[in-house]
Amino acid sequence: MLASVITLAAMTLAIPDNGSHGFRPTRYVDVQGVKVAVYESEGCGTDILFVHGNTSMAQSYEKVFESHLAREYHFVALDLPGYGNSENAPAYNIDLFTSAIAEVARATGADDGVLVGWSLGGDLSFQTRRRLPDLKGIFVFGTAPVGRDPTLPPAFLSPTQSYAGEAVTYGTMANLTVQQVHDYVTAFFRPHYHGIPDFFYRYGVRTDPGTRAAVLNAATFSDPGFHDEVVITRSFDIPLAIVLADHDAFLNPDFLFALAPSLPTLWRDAIQVVHNSGHATQWEHPAELLRLVDEFVRDVD
Repeated sequence: MLASVITLAAMTLAIPDNGSHGFRPTRYVDVQGVKVAVYESEGCGTDILFVHGNTSMAQSYEKVFESHLAREYHFVALDLPGYGNSENAPAYNIDLFTSAIAEVARATGADDGVLVGWSLGGDLSFQTRRRLPDLKGIFVFGTAPVGRDPTLPPAFLSPTQSYAGEAVTYGTMANLTVQQVHDYVTAFFRPHYHGIPDFFYRYGVRTDPGTRAAVLNAATFSDPGFHDEVVITRSFDIPLAIVLADHDAFLNPDFLFALAPSLPTLWRDAIQVVHNSGHATQWEHPAELLRLVDEFVRDVD
């Protein structure tokens, strides 16, 4: 374990600007003075913009971009400010993150397509809805709408409820040690999952700690730009797909199943469940996730 921590620390000293494993930005978009890295597939069909999660990066969708659907649809992804190959920002808040998503959507023609958000990216997709009025639909996975309805169960698992223990709290802690980042990233995957790519850890450590401070501000409603997501999703006027992995270390399934009946545009009137998957379904089971994305897009297109 010590050796892996030393290796991770060394990797943070030299993160390549152009990504790795062939996953490289196709352009950069300026958002409030911050260069945001954008990735695009060769497809020319419906535009689908993928938003990554907390302490992660666009390359978490690498398997998605390698799929045959990336040659049919126009897949787009971005590294949010402070993540991956994007520049750090002087400060972070919901306005910056949603501006980045909206500006990339407009620059790539995805502003009238479909948003796909993983984890924090799902929450940011909810928050960005008002900036992108022409979206066809929103598809989220590994996400629970954050709100203040006391009649609902807790949205997230506690350290005593989750197999990941204290790591489930790290997403709102600005300053993490390299070991804590390692534990947090490992919790993205189901127990005993083998073959987590090094870049998940490398870019996890690269993430600007200020981004997690912004997540805490949003989760505690200290950021005035953050809007109650339970209220948002209950007033949706476009199709909304919610996908839950059955081994997600972070989400409380009871919350999603209790919320579902009150969502007027919930796709297929139910939470979709992917079996034998942890939080990072796009990496563990990309074919199953893409099957659902494909079916959703065909329904809303």
